[in-house]
Amino acid sequence: MHTKYGVGIIGAGRVCSEYVKAFRDHPLTTIVGIYDSVPGKAAAVLQQNGVAAQAYDSLDMLFDDQRSQIIVSATHGHLRATDCVRAAQTGRHVIIEKPAGLTPHETAQIRRAVADAGVKSIVPFVLRWNPQFLTVRQLIADGILGDLIYGEADYWHPITPTKIPGYRAYVSHEQGRSAFLAAGCHAADILRYLAGEVAEVAAFAAGPKRDLAWAYPPVIVASVKFTGGAVGKLSTILDADTPYIFNCQLLGTAGTIRNNKVYSSKHYPGALDYWTIPTIQPDSGDVAHHPFVPMIAHFLECIERNQESHASIYDTYRSMAVCYAIDESAAKGGQAVSVPND
Repeated sequence: MHTKYGVGIIGAGRVCSEYVKAFRDHPLTTIVGIYDSVPGKAAAVLQQNGVAAQAYDSLDMLFDDQRSQIIVSATHGHLRATDCVRAAQTGRHVIIEKPAGLTPHETAQIRRAVADAGVKSIVPFVLRWNPQFLTVRQLIADGILGDLIYGEADYWHPITPTKIPGYRAYVSHEQGRSAFLAAGCHAADILRYLAGEVAEVAAFAAGPKRDLAWAYPPVIVASVKFTGGAVGKLSTILDADTPYIFNCQLLGTAGTIRNNKVYSSKHYPGALDYWTIPTIQPDSGDVAHHPFVPMIAHFLECIERNQESHASIYDTYRSMAVCYAIDESAAKGGQAVSVPND
């Protein structure tokens, strides 16, 4: 076992503290420093979390610090490809926050750089470690669902100036780009992870009605066709009067799973309705609610064992491809678009 992996973090926004806490408390890691373009922001995060590390004055200082073996890209999406490619090319394992690029070319650049460097990668689609979805995966493995007939996932999270730090970045075209890239990629990824690969999408988008600051349509709904023949739906709503809701439903030949509820006349013949599974649900958009600790533990295990994560850029590249296809279809007025699965 290695004694310590040094960690450098790019970006001191709202997700940064969760990385700091997870790496601070992991026995194999130590935080060596954070860079943020806003002076004083990195130092404040370190102080708040009781970590003695460097607040870099420049991004070059972070990359020049040879104490780091892991780089976290936690900036806005328009900087993702540049930072992650540089991290891989300097031999660092890389944590690639969402979205993993803002164009298919950028995502491909990251994947190629990681492959060429032979480093490990993970894209923090954190719902893969949420207890509800760990249970759903086990139910599917146990045959409760059977063959998929229909699957859907919804990301509904009103983004407003009073509720969301970094609001301006989300609503801008340069940094947010689209509803699925800015936030709904979580829905696309978990549906892929649970239901299988997506072959084709057809999407429609709607412009803002409550907050006219949006530079792109904050509401988008896509019909989905899976490679196995099942159909489904994905939606992202960022501009509506609703609390945060993450919905995922899977209907199969042997049973149905609706969020934390399950029904199967085959496996539970005495059941008259859905069983409710008492578990932690994905019912908050607060990053402090997200399972960063088990995700980081998983990534360190992958590095130690020299194996790829199930959420590496090689896998989540396909989740990003779903998002890009949805955006392309919506731009074409709902025309069906094939999803590449290379």
